[in-house]
Amino acid sequence: MKPILTFKTFSRNTALLSALIGTAVLFNSCKNDFDNSGPGIAALSVVNAYPSTTPLDFYMGTQRVNNTGLAFGQKLQYFEAYEGKHAAKVTLSNSTTTLANKTIDLKGGIYHSLYLVGNTTDSLSYLLLDDQPLQPASGNANVRFINLSPNSTSLSLELTGDTTGFKNKAFKGYTAFKPVKAAKSTFVLKNATNATVATRDTVNLQNGKTYTIWAKGLATGGTDVTKLSIEVTSH
Repeated sequence: MKPILTFKTFSRNTALLSALIGTAVLFNSCKNDFDNSGPGIAALSVVNAYPSTTPLDFYMGTQRVNNTGLAFGQKLQYFEAYEGKHAAKVTLSNSTTTLANKTIDLKGGIYHSLYLVGNTTDSLSYLLLDDQPLQPASGNANVRFINLSPNSTSLSLELTGDTTGFKNKAFKGYTAFKPVKAAKSTFVLKNATNATVATRDTVNLQNGKTYTIWAKGLATGGTDVTKLSIEVTSH
């Protein structure tokens, strides 16, 4: 297994350059992306979509990546790692209780998001996606939809001005990124019988930005914290 780099978190719009000097790795602000010019560097973000009130810790190999427990709905900003296969482990925060320990495969020069998913009555699993949409035309934003509600029917997402683009996704199903008008939008989540099961008002989709909209929580049996809702993650 290849190690991760000594890392610092960053967003897609934050400048970072990784330079290897001997065995050290340095991170310097220098451009509007991570450095994918050298061989074998990937970027990874981790999103906690596991409907539990207990925070989680995420490890690459033996190294814990998060500084504090990752609560349900929170994400780790992108960090750099070598391309290839890595042991990726999730535990209850500040605990040796392991919920998942699987191998993930990262591609050099690519942004990835790893979603921690499942139902607390079953085992935790992973969904690893590439975050590489084309730049949208001026006046648009990029949006994709993922159903991460483990006990839901197939779900569809509708938003202001677009009721057709994000249809009928089962658990862990997702759409491609799609350009939509950059504007304040209302999101509506509908189940397999076309009944509205969640809404989110006044989401400001900004020009040129990229978003993942995901179904968060439990369709039935959830608490105020874990019940079905709509989450917006900016890349």
